[in-house]
Amino acid sequence: MAYCHRCERYFKNEAALEQHKADSSSHWMCYDCDRDFGSYDARRQHYKNSSLHHYCAMCNEDFEDDNGLEDHYDNYHFYCRECEEFFDSLEEEDDHKEKEHWFCKECRRMFNTKNGLIHHRRTHLSKNLRCPGNKCGRTFALPADLILHFESGTCRSGVTRRAVDEAVIRYDSGRVITDPSRLLLGPDGEYTKLPDPVRWATRQSWNGSAFECVLCHRTFCLLPRLNQHLQSPAHADTIYRCPALFDGCGSHFGTLSALVQHVEIANCGVRRFKNHVGDVMDDLSRNLRGLGI
Repeated sequence: MAYCHRCERYFKNEAALEQHKADSSSHWMCYDCDRDFGSYDARRQHYKNSSLHHYCAMCNEDFEDDNGLEDHYDNYHFYCRECEEFFDSLEEEDDHKEKEHWFCKECRRMFNTKNGLIHHRRTHLSKNLRCPGNKCGRTFALPADLILHFESGTCRSGVTRRAVDEAVIRYDSGRVITDPSRLLLGPDGEYTKLPDPVRWATRQSWNGSAFECVLCHRTFCLLPRLNQHLQSPAHADTIYRCPALFDGCGSHFGTLSALVQHVEIANCGVRRFKNHVGDVMDDLSRNLRGLGI
């Protein structure tokens, strides 16, 4: 026979004893730890203090692991996972996250970096910047998006990254955003962009296991992917510079879109030059038909 010392009762077998412990208000079992507590509060304190348990004291619920508990907090409580802090309302939680983290209130999404949040916020902007390219008509939220559209070669007008570069070099005669030390003087005494090398890989780029870029040694499974990489801005001459060069920034960029994105988000003194960069872009937009579109 089986005996319950706490209740001073005999049971015909161990199974009957275990059923008694499960049903009786005198027993509060933690089956994971094989411990029997004399009260609900004692077992609850055990759940809260034991590193073997993942317990939500507000819901009196134990979870299999920390991830399960954290997911429960996220879904059923006003909680900041990064700070392990609870709040009384959703508004308080969102205000905290917006102040202390990279958090989008509209989507209730957290981001790892400031830049990640800034680029995400583009999706909430009205796309009222129309591409001036012939037969295009696409709209964009920010100038950097429009420039990237040109540089990618996807505009129906046929504008390319090289055409954008050459246009900016012409319009930026004061060399505020283009670096003359990285440009070449033409026969007429005017600066021109350094000529782009013709970079087309052949099957000789095969290294035995993949197609390899001779410039950065990245590998690609397909030759067209390698050539796409070579024609991308990955190895472009960094002819653009942050206008806050003398304020200690010193950043250089291979594309105009990268510079404009830097102007939009940078903490350096570039904000003082934001209007000038905007003027260059306005001038470029007005003269796009001069690029042959």
